[in-house]
Parts: sequence; structure tokens; C-alpha cells
Amino acid sequence: MANRYRKNGIYLMLSDEELEILEHKYKLSGCKSLRQFIIGCIVHSDIFVLDMDVFRNMSVNIGRTANSINQIAKRINSTATIYKNDIDDLQQLLTEQSENILNIRRKIFNLGNPNTTYTEQI
Repeated sequence: MANRYRKNGIYLMLSDEELEILEHKYKLSGCKSLRQFIIGCIVHSDIFVLDMDVFRNMSVNIGRTANSINQIAKRINSTATIYKNDIDDLQQLLTEQSENILNIRRKIFNLGNPNTTYTEQI
């Protein structure tokens, strides 16, 4: 036992549903043992963490843009004029949306191509 390669153990409690999922994935894997399957999942699987802040910001900007368009349409319908400030505000919101979309595309690209430089521009 002193020369054992793997000498650290863990104990894991699962719910009935989690155990069913584990057993199902184990059967699909074709591994010879559950131990081999679990070690394979730990050692050979990549973990991806998605930054959802970009999506939240984009949703907020879409809401702001829609609201601005609505307000501009109401003003145009009531006064028959459009103001430069309204157009500038709308352009700023659309620019922020474009930047958010570009950031998302960069992050997705980098996940799939970690050794490649992203060259797309706005």
C-alpha cells in the first residue's frame, strides 16, 4: 500500500436522480469500470465557465434601445420633428450593442480556437 500511485480517496453522496444520470453516462461511455469513467471525466474533460454578464448587458442595452425608439416615435408623431440628441443617444446604444456582440463572438471564438488570434474588427 505504501507504493500506491493514487493514495487520496474521496467520498461522494448522490441523490437517486444524480445516481441514475451517472450510471446512464457510465454505460454510454464504454469504460470498463465506473472508476475509470470517473477518472476520465475528471482528468480529460474541459470545464467551460460562461460569463453571462455580457448577455445581461446586451439585454439591458436592447431594452434601452427599444425604449428610446419608442420615445422618439412618440415625439415624432406628436411634434413632427426629430432631435439630434435622440439620434445621438440611439447611435450610442447601438454602438454598445455592437461591442457586446463582438465581445461575445471573440469569447466563443477563443473557446473553440485557443491557439489562434482573433482578427475580426467592428
